Amino acid sequence: MTIELTSPEAQQLRQMVRSRNDVIFEIVRDRICLREYDEGHVIHEAALAAEFHVSRTPIRQVLQRLVYEQLAETRNGVGTIVSYVDHHAVDMLRFRIGLTGLIADLVPLQLPTSLRSDYARLRSLAEGLRDTSPVKDVWGVWRAHHEARNALIGDEALRQMDDMIFFRIARSWVSWLKCDPGLVRALLEQEIAATAEKTESLPASELFRLHAAHLELLLARYGEDDSK
Repeated sequence: MTIELTSPEAQQLRQMVRSRNDVIFEIVRDRICLREYDEGHVIHEAALAAEFHVSRTPIRQVLQRLVYEQLAETRNGVGTIVSYVDHHAVDMLRFRIGLTGLIADLVPLQLPTSLRSDYARLRSLAEGLRDTSPVKDVWGVWRAHHEARNALIGDEALRQMDDMIFFRIARSWVSWLKCDPGLVRALLEQEIAATAEKTESLPASELFRLHAAHLELLLARYGEDDSK
């Protein structure tokens, strides 16, 4: 028999569990995106459980979520490993460009009042980056830019898909950043600056079209090399 707990204490406990799992998931996902856990890396349940001072159960849930989002895969006799980035990464970037254009036609036209301050902060962070900035710092700005834009998507299914595809191409973006830090950082700063300048004058749809144009530049510069 299942008993549904609805007391405030029980609800708070469930929220704490969800938050803990989300935090662990995001930390491990960032390690994969930054290639701290590179392709083929075995993600050991016991090591993560010890690191985060939890049982193996929440770690298994985190790993299952990584597999679902295709950032990891299960290998018989090995365990959970970081998935490999192959030639499909370029196709995924093209898909993201198309999805971003689709979202541009579906998101609400009114921008939240907080967006202006959010992008003022992002612009300040982006302008503070240098070609010698740690990859993790540039990645943090790129991800925050995504999160601010992703939050504008009114349809939950589209929002989740946009989020999943962003993280699936993240390792390719990090590779481009490591190989060509000046250009990739400059493109990021330019897009954030352009977005910051237009948060009051443009509907949300145009902000997504700005992003699609940014992705087109990345595809033109790196798509051919990655497809070989």
